[in-house]
Amino acid sequence: MVFLLVFGSVLQAVVPTGPAMGQVRLPVLLGLVIYYSLLKPRRTALYAALLAGILQDALSMIPLGFSSFCFILTAWIISSWREEVFTRHWLTHMLMGLAAAPANLLALYLLLTQARLLILPWAGLMLKLWGSVVTGVIFVPLVCRAAETLEVKLGMLEARES
Repeated sequence: MVFLLVFGSVLQAVVPTGPAMGQVRLPVLLGLVIYYSLLKPRRTALYAALLAGILQDALSMIPLGFSSFCFILTAWIISSWREEVFTRHWLTHMLMGLAAAPANLLALYLLLTQARLLILPWAGLMLKLWGSVVTGVIFVPLVCRAAETLEVKLGMLEARES
């Protein structure tokens, strides 16, 4: 888990962003938080969320703890609902990315603006929300699939039956 989170944080920090998507980073860490929230016990998911948040804050200009709060909230909600969904299905991962990426961005925006650490006009926020929806729908299923494949290859998770 630590290897995946460190690798994911570096990948998220290194991959360039574009102005058409509001300069939103790829949601690699969010995808890993979703993956662990769906497939691991709640305690493991919360540890993954805490570490992912610390890594994201450390590699960006966000004060430590803000992203952790958002990721922990996401992990708590998803792990509460995981008995109701198909945990290893790509459509579930896509819908989780669709909901969690803009929700995390909006929560982080509210935290940073209330702390008077961010000034962003509404048009900029809407562009970032659009970018987070698009990247969440596309990349969260890819991140979940990559993490699942790695855990199957390492023998940490049973392979899916076709």
